[in-house]
Amino acid sequence: MAGFRRSRLRNALVIAQVALSLVLLVSAGLIVRSLQAAQRMRPGFNPENAVALSFDVGLQGYDEGKGRAFQKQVLERTRALAGVESAALTENIPLSLNYNSTTIYLEGQPTASSANLPLAIPTSVSPEYFQTMGIALRGRDFTVQEDKTESRVAIVNETFARRFFPGQEAIGKRFNFNGPDKPFWEIIGVCGDGKYNSLGEDAKPALFRPQLRDYNTAVSLVARSKGDPRTTLAAMQQEMRSLDPTLPLYEVKTLTEHMKIPLFPARIAAGALGSFGVLALVLAAVGIYGVMSYVVAGRTREIGLRMALGAQQGNVRGLILRQGMTLALIGSIIGLAIAFAATRLLKSILYGVSASDPMTFVGVSFLLGAIALLACWIPARRASRVDPMIALRAE
Repeated sequence: MAGFRRSRLRNALVIAQVALSLVLLVSAGLIVRSLQAAQRMRPGFNPENAVALSFDVGLQGYDEGKGRAFQKQVLERTRALAGVESAALTENIPLSLNYNSTTIYLEGQPTASSANLPLAIPTSVSPEYFQTMGIALRGRDFTVQEDKTESRVAIVNETFARRFFPGQEAIGKRFNFNGPDKPFWEIIGVCGDGKYNSLGEDAKPALFRPQLRDYNTAVSLVARSKGDPRTTLAAMQQEMRSLDPTLPLYEVKTLTEHMKIPLFPARIAAGALGSFGVLALVLAAVGIYGVMSYVVAGRTREIGLRMALGAQQGNVRGLILRQGMTLALIGSIIGLAIAFAATRLLKSILYGVSASDPMTFVGVSFLLGAIALLACWIPARRASRVDPMIALRAE
């Protein structure tokens, strides 16, 4: 009876190891496929040959007048650098994880309750921002003259235009932020959609206001280079130091490097889950091998008797393989059920792949089945080579 209980416990442990390894490997597989999809995904801007750095003149105590003059001078000097195609200032760089939403009021449309007001992601950018970031724009860009409080013009993205003005031309339409009785902002252009907070987010309405009007002490300087972006970045830093050597610069990087930020959680998760998954797979294979080796050792007399009575080697191998693969099959079924539920928790870091991606589930199942088959095959092969006379004599 004690031996029977031990046997059941061993089998249960093997089943649990198989199930755990399948869950971990499926999770890791989904994230790896997601990373591959994310690298092919267009974030709504072109990071190639583009660079950025950030600074905050407020840290040096600049007043608004001096701060505006400094930012304007920085922009002019950057545009004059050799190899720079265009440059701009922006309040936020896409995928910096710091965008918020604001409520808007649409001219001529019924005013919704405060809880149901339309939302859009706002940011402020200078002229040439869309050109620098490689974002398509129809209509017109901002101009340097739009630097006064009265300059209430905006550029919106395609999702904003489609959602709030379906079947209409958005350019020329108006909206505001403070209620229907406040001055309206006129839409002068429509730009392409993009990703703002994460690569996995759905398309969201966004609007852009003139950075020259919306003074902010903390801004990012972006530039597009004709040559090596690293060279351009170094030249930009040198110009900044010549203007104010004590001003701290931060987030100094190429936009290609910047693209690693939204993928960082997925890379960490893929590495951790992949490592644990491989470890669990090894343990499952060792567990199956150990159990089947124990079974073969305990059934040596039975196997010898079967062979003495005419059983072929193939029959013996099949007997052992069926027993081992049954454990693997039960573990796989349990693991698939758990994985199907558990991978829903990964949705927030998956890009371009479903949490129930059939290719990943089927591929991992085949891999696990192949490893289990190999772990069973070695003891089964040993069992098929038992000499009947030696086995019976040993008993």
